[in-house]
Amino acid sequence: MIKLLVISDDFTGALDTGVQFAGKGIMTKVLGYVPQDHEILRRLQVQVLVVDAQTRHLESSKAYQRVWRLVKSAKDAGISYIYKKTDSGLRGNIGKELEAALTASGERYLTFIPALPEMDRITVGGVHYIQGIPIHKSAFGRDPFEPVQSAWVKDLFQDVSVKIASYEESRHYERGREPEIGIFDAASQTQIEVIAEDLMKQNRLGVMAGCAGFASALGDFLKLEREEVAHPLVTRRMLIICGSINEITRQQIDYAEEHGMKRVTMTPKQQLAPGYLDSEEGRRWLQGLKEDCEAGITCIVETGISHMERVAEYRRLNQIPLEQARETISKTLGEVLKQLLEMGLEATLMIIGGDTLAGFIHEMQCSEITIYRELEQGTVLSSIKAEGREQWIISKSGGFGNPELLMKVDQLVKHNVSELTT
Repeated sequence: MIKLLVISDDFTGALDTGVQFAGKGIMTKVLGYVPQDHEILRRLQVQVLVVDAQTRHLESSKAYQRVWRLVKSAKDAGISYIYKKTDSGLRGNIGKELEAALTASGERYLTFIPALPEMDRITVGGVHYIQGIPIHKSAFGRDPFEPVQSAWVKDLFQDVSVKIASYEESRHYERGREPEIGIFDAASQTQIEVIAEDLMKQNRLGVMAGCAGFASALGDFLKLEREEVAHPLVTRRMLIICGSINEITRQQIDYAEEHGMKRVTMTPKQQLAPGYLDSEEGRRWLQGLKEDCEAGITCIVETGISHMERVAEYRRLNQIPLEQARETISKTLGEVLKQLLEMGLEATLMIIGGDTLAGFIHEMQCSEITIYRELEQGTVLSSIKAEGREQWIISKSGGFGNPELLMKVDQLVKHNVSELTT
């Protein structure tokens, strides 16, 4: 029976949180759809279920309703613990989704720890920092789609109806009578573990929220059963496809190109023109990618991360709304990978960006993912059943990792993951 339900707002978030349990031998399953009733939840035989609720880009009211219904179904199914996964860059509908989780759970208290110290994302005095910079002044504040407006975590909750309180330490918490979302500072993983232990003793972890940092501390406190994890053998060539336009990802691609990877920048036409991949030109382009990969060249297919004005101009000339463009690009990148697999490509696929991963999973008509392990912080090795075989996927959020990350992952794949990791 499911003991813990994790609700994510995008696919990469679902995987980088789920791996905190799967990597420790805790039976974990990821669903790419929202179960429609509690009977489905009752039938799943796993310790931890992770659901991609796909709420990152929804209107806040719709995100609220989707999370509320899922949490209510979970409680009706007898699931003891609810974890609302949030973005470590404070993007998405965090305030309304946490309000929905608390309200639907029937609990009086929700613990929220937004920090991810291992990625140098910490909360001090109620302010969220990335690498020492208030997050709204970082790359996340310059995101063209969803810029972070404030580093004050409380500002995420301006339109919620429950009490919001900030705490520097878990021992400062005092039980109140009205429902409350408690925001906790954390600048280290040890602090997160202390908070989890203190609130577990107070029976205040029925419904929780945070990113992978808080999730990684829960396996021990929630007494989840473990089993031995086998080390996988992956396909020793890799193709990288990236739909993220985060500055952190741009630095990683620039570094990888400087150190020998082949950068393939898709034109606006390739990304947005209907039917391009089925044209003669499109088929030749796909065949070239396949041949490069089979020759041992690691290619990075990206959407013009350094020249976004070209895509913007193409949208303007063809009267394509921004949200439509986002959806079309994600779908196109998913089609690229699907067609390459149908052409017989055998490679480990590295997919950067939650929308890109969701586009691929949708194209493959896959509803469940098996998680194996974390290769680097926030970089997750998983598999799906595709084209009659197991397909290896390495996923990463656009905002994760240092400049050398793609090169490190490429070396892991070429030397086979099991040889270099434990």
